[in-house]
Amino acid sequence: MKRVIIAIICSFLTFSTSIANNVKFMGISMEAPFSEFVSELSSKCEIVGVNSSVAMFNGDFAGLKNCSILVGTTDGLLLVMVVSQEYKSWQQFKSDYLAITDAYEKKYGAPSRKELSFKSPYYDGDGYEMTAIKNEKCNYTMSYLIDDTLLVTIFIGKDSTINFAYAIIKKEKEPTKIEVNTDDI
Repeated sequence: MKRVIIAIICSFLTFSTSIANNVKFMGISMEAPFSEFVSELSSKCEIVGVNSSVAMFNGDFAGLKNCSILVGTTDGLLLVMVVSQEYKSWQQFKSDYLAITDAYEKKYGAPSRKELSFKSPYYDGDGYEMTAIKNEKCNYTMSYLIDDTLLVTIFIGKDSTINFAYAIIKKEKEPTKIEVNTDDI
C-alpha cells in the first residue's frame, strides 16, 4: 500500500508544476511551505509521522472516517494523497464513491475525465464487483481540473479503497520559435 502511494506521489510530482492562487486542501493553502502545511493539517488530523519531505496523517475526509492522508513535497511543491479505509461491500462502496463525486461535481462542475466501467467478464450488478476491483477489472475514476491549476483525481484502488490525489499543475509554455534563415540551410 505504501509503495502504491509513493509511486503515485512520484508520478504526480514529475508533472511540470507551479504555485497556484487559492488552491486549498481541507481549507489549507497548497501555496504554503511544507512545514506550515503540515503544521496546519496536524490541527485537523492525527499526525502519524513526518520527515523533511513526507508527512502521514489519519483523519476524516469528504465524509469518510479514518483515512490515511499523505503529504509529499519536492522543490517546495505539494502533493496530497488520501486513502479511505478498505470496503467490504460493493453497494456501500459504490454509494459512497458516487456521493463524493456528485459533491465534487456540484462544487467544481463536470469532471474533465470520467470513467465508470468494468472489464469482461465482470459488470456492475454481477455480484463479483469486489473481485473485479481486486483483479483490476474495475475503472472508477474521475478527474477535475480546477481553475487550470489543481488536478484532483478520485479513483477506486485495487485494495478496495477510495483514493484522492491533489496536485498543482501548470500548462507548459509554448516553445520559443526561432527564425530560420533559409540561406543557411
